[in-house]
Amino acid sequence: MRPAILLLAAFVFGAGTSVSLEAADGILLIQTLDDGASTTAASNEVQIEPTRIRMEAFDPNGRRQVVIFDGNVETLWIVDPTARTYIEITKADAQALGSMMQSAMAMMEQQMAALPPEQRKMLEEKMAGMMGGAGAAAAARPEFKQTGSDQVGSRSCDIYEGWVSGRKVTEICTVPAASLGLADADFAVINRLSDFVRAIMPQIADQITGVGSPDQGFMGVPIRTQTTDARGRTLTMTMTEARRATFEDSIFQVPAGFTKQAFTPGR
Repeated sequence: MRPAILLLAAFVFGAGTSVSLEAADGILLIQTLDDGASTTAASNEVQIEPTRIRMEAFDPNGRRQVVIFDGNVETLWIVDPTARTYIEITKADAQALGSMMQSAMAMMEQQMAALPPEQRKMLEEKMAGMMGGAGAAAAARPEFKQTGSDQVGSRSCDIYEGWVSGRKVTEICTVPAASLGLADADFAVINRLSDFVRAIMPQIADQITGVGSPDQGFMGVPIRTQTTDARGRTLTMTMTEARRATFEDSIFQVPAGFTKQAFTPGR
């Protein structure tokens, strides 16, 4: 399985420093991503409709991939524009991969428990690399606590820190959806995406949300997200624009002429 599925959580945290509203069914979110290195700073677009979502993701090697999810048929596509190939993951595929990953994680945890501290640290770092640098902490559900407020662009937002096993792994700054000219219902498809990913890795699914809830430990739409991986690297995502838009059906489909690759869980 390619790393892109593990990157999905990063693309559903919306934000807004400028908002332009139109009479349309879709939402266009434009994000900037920065990990502190000028060579990796990027800008991405996320297109959201009531039952579909499309986003761009970058694997650890910087290769661009397009991720498309259609809630009507419960299918996810990972498209590689450079290679002109794609992988299709159905709900059944997701469930099969989930069983395999949970078994593998349980086995790894047993192995690490029996290792000396230095060897256990080496194995944890290896696992972090396999998960795109996220590490085991990304698989746990953060416990959020509100710590104050901040300013993102022209907007005031509430800060929530997310902690896992005594380590701060994320910090988000949120605003009410209404302050962006949007409604909580506009992000409903993200909940369907979360349910889909939950079959693969439940803890990752907990990080996929468009609007917070008391159960998640925070409220509102994150307009800035800072995530720190197991290696101490921080990725900051900020939304520079959020507006209603109308999209062509074609952007939610695999481009014609692309070659389908066999989906092999665990690869």
